[in-house]
Amino acid sequence: MPTRNISGRTPAEVIALLARTTDPERRLSVEQQLFPELLNLGTAENILLFPLLNEKVFGKLRGLTEDDLRYPVPIYGKEKLREDIAEMLRPRFGADLDPDDLFGTSGVSAALECLAFALKKTGALATGDRVLLPAPFWQGFKWCFEQRPGLECVPAYLRSDFELTLGILQRAYHGQRTRPKLLVLTNPNNPLGVNYDKDLLEKIYTWALTQTDMHIISDEMYAHSQIESSRLPFVSAFELDAYRNIPDARKRVHVVWGFAKDFGLSGFKAGVAITRNDAVKGVLGGADGEPYSWFSPFDSLNHHVIGSLVETPDTGRSAAADIMEEYRTILTGAFASARTALDEAKNIPYVFREGQNSAQFLWLDLREYLRQDAPEIPYERGPHFPHNGHAHNGGAHDGNGGGAASRPGDLRLPVLFSEIGSAESELFQYLKDQAHVQLLPGQTLSAHDQGYFRLCFTAFGEQTIREAIQRISRALADRSL
Repeated sequence: MPTRNISGRTPAEVIALLARTTDPERRLSVEQQLFPELLNLGTAENILLFPLLNEKVFGKLRGLTEDDLRYPVPIYGKEKLREDIAEMLRPRFGADLDPDDLFGTSGVSAALECLAFALKKTGALATGDRVLLPAPFWQGFKWCFEQRPGLECVPAYLRSDFELTLGILQRAYHGQRTRPKLLVLTNPNNPLGVNYDKDLLEKIYTWALTQTDMHIISDEMYAHSQIESSRLPFVSAFELDAYRNIPDARKRVHVVWGFAKDFGLSGFKAGVAITRNDAVKGVLGGADGEPYSWFSPFDSLNHHVIGSLVETPDTGRSAAADIMEEYRTILTGAFASARTALDEAKNIPYVFREGQNSAQFLWLDLREYLRQDAPEIPYERGPHFPHNGHAHNGGAHDGNGGGAASRPGDLRLPVLFSEIGSAESELFQYLKDQAHVQLLPGQTLSAHDQGYFRLCFTAFGEQTIREAIQRISRALADRSL
């Protein structure tokens, strides 16, 4: 009978569970569930608003009715729901936001994929076309655009100051033998958290819309995640002069947004694709066959819960609007607490410019702690997982893990991030072993250089984040190079 150890699973079961989790952030979450002593600050999650949501929404939900059990009509969001979402988004996305331009999906990942398929269906894109993205960028774009739509993501690497310029995009665009057909911008940026300057966006959109044939998708997932000290305001693609004045813009600019980040409802998988392109709307809305969101719908339970969140009562203000007002103060406090902890540590450099936004992230610069002679860890052997002193009877075993553990209780598992450099992988593993903290390695986000890590300061309460940073600091102080 196979030996059982980690969370009641055999070594082969643990290896299989991690191996079939393609998204790096999800791998962190899976690993954290296997090893509860780890603090996962790598996955972009937001728990800050749960008390408010519980008080204003979850605690007041009506019971389900028979109607809640039926298919929503249309599957991409009932008219009332889309009207309420549009009303909530208008302060950010423009007063003329029309609910008929919104198509609900099971999360922003699905919204991105649906837009890619719709652009292919309308002839704007074809299999093999290239998607231009400023790098570093959210790793999920690769599977949103590559896995099923069959597109290819092309990074436009930022310089060491992590400032986006029009020139960087132009050089990356012209550097491709086959010109990219889609430009994707994330504003506020993930992983940097910054808002893009309006003048810069005007230049980029004007160039893309007049000098290329690219469509543009603006991922505005963190639109409400704004710290109070930010002097550079968020500007939606729909609010740009280039969008309003260039004739073709309404056909070629599309926006996605969702409830996962600003509201912290990651597990609800609720997002919207927003477009004013009639042909794309026809595909998303099912003018020629089933709506493209049929396989990733805004489901009945999301209609029930999200509908209650965004519903506008007689007061004229939804709970969502009230919560977003309070969110900025709460987010600012969480950011200040985390930043203070980093500054007090004195040995954890990070990238941040005064007056900028930070969304939900701090971009750590740990290059000085890299071991350039770190050996390559073969995938089939893998690094050790920290067990916090607890033995799990790992021992030697056959299968993908291969080889015996080097100390009692260890179990060799696949490398979590086979796509990153060995020095970054070794430092990630060191922090996990010594500090029991997970960070997201920068090269999983297509950072050009090794040594950067994304820390999500909304993943836990302020005190827990401060304790995690202190543990990282102690581990780095003890590190000998």
